[in-house]
Amino acid sequence: MAVRSAGNVVVTYNGQNITAYLNEAELSATIDELESTSLASTAMQYQPSLANYTMSFSGDWSAALDAIIGPDMITPVMRTVSIQFIENSVEVTYTWTSNAFLTGFTITSSATDKITHAPALRLSGAPTRVVT
Repeated sequence: MAVRSAGNVVVTYNGQNITAYLNEAELSATIDELESTSLASTAMQYQPSLANYTMSFSGDWSAALDAIIGPDMITPVMRTVSIQFIENSVEVTYTWTSNAFLTGFTITSSATDKITHAPALRLSGAPTRVVT
């Protein structure tokens, strides 16, 4: 059974809105650094290089979510993924079209508590960013 969404993020995976199954979503971007120190330098010098994107999320597991994500853990495939952040009337959407794949999917359970999930995605290349 789907749980809740606070309304400030929307996540789609392969065209399926999975927001209802999430408690948290995180988009992470890191920029690689290139050393550009020369013999004339008086200290280490660096230049920005390429971005590296990942996404992780977690929430209460459901069979419906597993039907969307589970098959791609068995047979990895590139998918379209987007995450939209919403603040008041501003929406910022990052989309990777056929450039995302699952790198992990943790399902955690105990005999007396709920079942949770925590998938991780590698996002390949630069996203399309739209602000509305």
